[in-house]
Amino acid sequence: MCPFDARAVQLRPNLCVGFDAGAYASQHSYTEAGNLTCDATSTATADTRCPTLRVLTRANGKTHARVFPAPRTASLGDPSDACVIKTIAVNRSGTRFALQGQGRDCFGGTARFSVEDVFELKHGAPVLVKKNGAYFR
Repeated sequence: MCPFDARAVQLRPNLCVGFDAGAYASQHSYTEAGNLTCDATSTATADTRCPTLRVLTRANGKTHARVFPAPRTASLGDPSDACVIKTIAVNRSGTRFALQGQGRDCFGGTARFSVEDVFELKHGAPVLVKKNGAYFR
């Protein structure tokens, strides 16, 4: 957990990371998936926000949050995968973090799968470095 943001995890002292699956957070039909749109500037409702990654820093008692769009190749930005992402984990050295989850595909199908997307912070921005996953029928 992050001592200054309960929705994030601590990467290093005074540095935390988090995510928001936004418009892709819940299950949806194939028809809805084709029409899912999000507004990067909107924070009014969960079904209009775009999936994002957050990098939070703490300095002089103030928290500064930077928001980054989900990479196109990451599960967080995929309407069929993003709804299963439930946790964020950090490696022991605090150099990498992973978005993880498992469940049925977001379109309500019967296939089960797991997701693990591994990121590093490069120049303060999250960069996808490895994509692990498995599909089970």
